[in-house]
Amino acid sequence: MNSKTLNRRAFLKGAALSLGVAALAGCAPKVVEKIVKETVVVEKEKEVEKVIEKTVVVEKVKDVVILRMHSRLGDAQRAVYNGGIERMQQANPQVKVNVEEFPAGSAEYGPKIAALVAGGAVGDITWNAIGSGSFQFLAGNKALAALDDLVAADSSDFTLDAFYPRVVNGFRLGPGGQGTGELMGLPTLAHGCYVLLFYNRDLVEKEGLQPPTDDWTRDQLIELGKKLTKEGRFGFLPTTGGYSELRSQTLPYGGEIISADGTKSQLEDEKVKQGLRWVYDCFFTYKVAPTAQQIAGGVGQMFLAGQLGGWQSGGWDVVTCRTVVKDTFKWDMVLMSKGPAGNGGGHLHADSFAVTSASKNKPLAYELIKFMTDKEAGVGFASMMGLACRFDVFKDARITKDPMLVKIGKTTEDAFDHLGSANLRKQELQTTVSAIFGPVWTGDKKPDDAFFAEASKTLQTFLDKKFD
Repeated sequence: MNSKTLNRRAFLKGAALSLGVAALAGCAPKVVEKIVKETVVVEKEKEVEKVIEKTVVVEKVKDVVILRMHSRLGDAQRAVYNGGIERMQQANPQVKVNVEEFPAGSAEYGPKIAALVAGGAVGDITWNAIGSGSFQFLAGNKALAALDDLVAADSSDFTLDAFYPRVVNGFRLGPGGQGTGELMGLPTLAHGCYVLLFYNRDLVEKEGLQPPTDDWTRDQLIELGKKLTKEGRFGFLPTTGGYSELRSQTLPYGGEIISADGTKSQLEDEKVKQGLRWVYDCFFTYKVAPTAQQIAGGVGQMFLAGQLGGWQSGGWDVVTCRTVVKDTFKWDMVLMSKGPAGNGGGHLHADSFAVTSASKNKPLAYELIKFMTDKEAGVGFASMMGLACRFDVFKDARITKDPMLVKIGKTTEDAFDHLGSANLRKQELQTTVSAIFGPVWTGDKKPDDAFFAEASKTLQTFLDKKFD
């Protein structure tokens, strides 16, 4: 997104009309409630009583409240969402929930929802995420309603204390920036980013090698990668990409890409350089990792085909291994290997559902997002991939019986706090960092001091932008 794209009030209004959903807001279907009344007529014929039953049907019409919910297209968590919707509708029979899906990232999702807001056609609740930047985009564009008064007036047993406090705070936005001010979403899930190493245990054992553990160092991981790398097979793939991915590589070395207040580039910090040079070495010094040009059919397919010994990822890839790899071979998962700073990297990301500022049914919309984020929803998310953000979920027997899910859940508590740019342009921060380092991961540039000096200037130019 550039400044011209972000300064687009007129564009957003026009775009909303093109989405063709405005008509939904005016639909108000009726429920017909049939009431059966019985009458009995008694006729006498030759001293014999003949009973004739007649039925009269009276129709009574009731209004239905439609809540429109915006969510991610093709979301793997749809079954969990559906469960929350069912619980809401059982408790509130007069409510019908219509789900409208859009692509997930802020580059598409956030602008689409903001376009609906500008055009007066937005629904009542919307999914959003800190990691993709869609929360920052929507909250910064005044598209989300503050929930504090609704929470304060809630007479049910609902409490924010059920959630990890710093996850809740991630969905606050006020004059002091993200993490301060009004609450604008209830968390659905949370996780540490790129804190896990998935690997082919059968392959490791077949080669007579020691399987990695939660306490391994990055030097040990490199040595394993070297031994697993052979003709047609790579040992290990570190994560690369945007800011979130690369911060997971600098934290193990004690480095931060941007300053704590989100305003200054720190790409010339020696600890940042060490972390990112380690990634470069995986590709071009030790050659244990496939470059983008060498990844055929995707990481999951390479892993399934035995062409990749392991890769760095997050809890979401438990779904990949349990549904795609299954029993093809024995696979396993450990915490990502530690760097000199004594950690394996990883910082906090979280998703939420929020009430839109334009909703005309805010109390009912608030009730819906409570069901979408309750314990049952949390157990649903955790059962798939361990990504929950409620204390009670990791005390539930359905989760505690699975050590892998418990381990993933612990990474939410242990992950570093989320740190974004002060200008709230998280998605643009992602793409800016990705563009800066893309040529490094393809081998077109080397991460020497001159490169980092120029890269830092480019990043600082972005950080100097304002939120529009």
